[in-house]
Amino acid sequence: MTRHRIVAVFAAVVLLALVGCGVYAWSIGVRFYAVDSGSMSPTFNTGALVVDLPVTRATVFRVGDVVTFHPTPGYTATHRIAAIGPDGISTKGDANPSSDVGFIQPSMIAGRVAFSVPFGGYVAVFFQQPLGVVALLLLLLALLAVWQLTGSAPKPRPAEPVMGEDAA
Repeated sequence: MTRHRIVAVFAAVVLLALVGCGVYAWSIGVRFYAVDSGSMSPTFNTGALVVDLPVTRATVFRVGDVVTFHPTPGYTATHRIAAIGPDGISTKGDANPSSDVGFIQPSMIAGRVAFSVPFGGYVAVFFQQPLGVVALLLLLLALLAVWQLTGSAPKPRPAEPVMGEDAA
């Protein structure tokens, strides 16, 4: 097996494993959000990608947890739980001087932040755009072209004499 073929098989296996892990994570409720404001700086700067684990009715929230929630339909925020009381949960962005206005209910929480990837939100948002998909396809085609151009050509085999022919 040639070195090119080994690298190609390895790359394909890694790509399939990444896609498989992503599909599995999505199927169990893991969600990804791009941070689009500085309200959680320096914990999560603008452009970071936060990864949320799903919550259930049985999830216990604590002061200090960072959660992603929907305070109003169509709006998503990721802030830290500042207080929990009889009226609901009070949240606050780390960079904000005061708590958010109003309370949220546990049913409004979409997930608890597990970790973040700095600048990963920029990449995620880019690839959600049609131009990003085209750019990815062009990059893959360019890599394939470079691969083909730099690959070693098969070496010709020496001609074998055919039985019954006279050697001249």
